[in-house]
Amino acid sequence: MNIRLAHLFDMPLLIHCWQSIDNMTEIRPFGGDSEDKSVHAEIVLKHAMASANAVVLVATAEDGTIIGTISGHTFEKPGVNISNVGVVYSLWVDGHYRCLGIGEQLLKKIENALIVKGAQAFQVGWDSGNITARKWWLKRGYAPYETIASKLAVEAG
Repeated sequence: MNIRLAHLFDMPLLIHCWQSIDNMTEIRPFGGDSEDKSVHAEIVLKHAMASANAVVLVATAEDGTIIGTISGHTFEKPGVNISNVGVVYSLWVDGHYRCLGIGEQLLKKIENALIVKGAQAFQVGWDSGNITARKWWLKRGYAPYETIASKLAVEAG
């Protein structure tokens, strides 16, 4: 297994990977609606690949096939004790390769890449009902500190 920076030619498969993550939840108000999820994913991926503050990594099998991906970016969070934050998102590992340490290796690489970009702390989010994700992230030192909820806006009657 090899971990490398994602390239533009990886885009179609990465969009598929990101959509498989996105499809785990019915309502995704900030991730694009069901008709434009691939367009939204492509826009976010292109932006991340071009940004000096972002990193998109892929894990490949010996034959070069993408078997995992993770992304992250840094940003300034003014008014808090730790103002340089690395946000980790879109961790995905192909089902045939799970429980082999690939996600752990991807996470370590993205954290190191974000530290180089100035991150002093990390944030990650997962769906509140995903107990597997919760256990995985807690085991790696991430602890929930707030709940963010969303709802679609409807006109008051």
